[in-house]
Amino acid sequence: MVVRVSEKIARYVMAEGLSPSGREKSGADTLEPHLLVPLSKHSMAGAGLDFLSHFFREKGSVRLTLMHIPPSQAAVWVEERNYESLDALEARSAMTEARGRRVLDDARRRLVAAGFDPERVEGKVAPYQMGKARDIIREAREGRYDAVVLGRRVQTSLEDVFDQSICRELVESLTHAISFPLWLCRLPEAGRRDVLLCVDGSNPSDRMADHVGYMLARSPGHTVTVFHVHDPSKSDPLDADAIVNHAVEVLLDAGLPLNRIVQMVRRGSNPARLIQEEYAEGRHAAVAIGSAGAGRGFWNRLLVGSVARTLFKALQGAALWVCY
Repeated sequence: MVVRVSEKIARYVMAEGLSPSGREKSGADTLEPHLLVPLSKHSMAGAGLDFLSHFFREKGSVRLTLMHIPPSQAAVWVEERNYESLDALEARSAMTEARGRRVLDDARRRLVAAGFDPERVEGKVAPYQMGKARDIIREAREGRYDAVVLGRRVQTSLEDVFDQSICRELVESLTHAISFPLWLCRLPEAGRRDVLLCVDGSNPSDRMADHVGYMLARSPGHTVTVFHVHDPSKSDPLDADAIVNHAVEVLLDAGLPLNRIVQMVRRGSNPARLIQEEYAEGRHAAVAIGSAGAGRGFWNRLLVGSVARTLFKALQGAALWVCY
């Protein structure tokens, strides 16, 4: 029997008594959402920073860890070691560390100016070890962050995010190692708010619902639209109602008030088109979706069921939240 990654994660969180998204339930009301924000040397133009500043209205209760991973240093072989070579290596390391600190300090000043608490924005220059994508995964898992925020300013479509080697490796080659949500950010459009939570009743869908509920319970000013596409040729209408009601229960259990939850079921055989219509009409700030990781193709891994690549090619001015 083949056990999917999503099933392994589900078994783990159940055994550990965690919430569906893997966070600790005990004392959840006192916990602050904690996000990991990897930064490159070009990240002062990063869409991730802009999205965070735009999305959170109550910024004082959010913790951010900014992480910069410098490029790997050239190796100095034993036979090449001498005072000159070691001095040169130390000088390069010091220069790289200083550059990384400048990236973090600049980003931190920008976030503090946007209203984030300076005591809750920290930075770290992490050593390059296994490759940047794997180093991000290691930090995210060990630090038990609620999500990893990725994004760049210059891009013509959301696909361009994945053309960057780190993003592509995270969402294509390393899905088996990811047990945390990813926020893939575009430059936010003014006036967008709220989250469109697309649900299908799967384990990843439950994890995303738990994540959305937890994040938005501590971020007033946003509502959640629980959105399900019902294909009459494949399932009974009662199944659609059950899927939506279950997602609402997960949101409530995560702390989101009922008066900030909207339920919506659309009938049709083209979920991508219907989700896109609702996203455009509702002007949501983020589209949240769980991915079962089925299939071999990149977009089959990223999206659930028949939700097609064209949906997110057209996504403008908002972030995509994805959970495996």
